[in-house]
Parts: sequence; structure tokens; C-alpha cells
Amino acid sequence: MATLEQIQQDLQTLPQDALDLLAQFIQLLKKSQVATQEHPQAEQPEKGSSTAILQFLHNHPLAPEHQRTALEIDQQISEERAARE
Repeated sequence: MATLEQIQQDLQTLPQDALDLLAQFIQLLKKSQVATQEHPQAEQPEKGSSTAILQFLHNHPLAPEHQRTALEIDQQISEERAARE
């Protein structure tokens, strides 16, 4: 397991974009920890079910720059299908 000193040394060598990504990841971890603490006894849906997928997406939202509308997703699927034909 990495020590705090090792982690601090590694952080000093990372470029700014990697540090920004790491900061986002840490925020997600914090949100996940808070959600776990708020609902420790909550019944977990069956793994792989639509309920589990929707719960995961609710608990781990995408960054705004990665979010797309249903129309944008459908358009990309259509483009990918057309490219295979």
C-alpha cells in the first residue's frame, strides 16, 4: 500500500490536467462515501438490473462535459450503425 509520502511525491510530478482529473475523482469518492453513510441499510437492487444501473448513474453523475441528451445518443447510435453498413 502506498504511503502518504509516496502519494505526495507522485502528485508533485503530475501535469495540471491530471491533477484536475484527480480532484474530480476525489469529489466523486466523497459523494459516494456520504451516500453510503446516509443509506447504510438500503436494500441493494439486483446487480446488472435497470434499477441498479439507474441507481449507479444517480450516485455517480457524469461531469457536465460528458452528459448527452437522448437525442444526441440516438444520433450517435444511428451514425455508428450507418458506418457499419
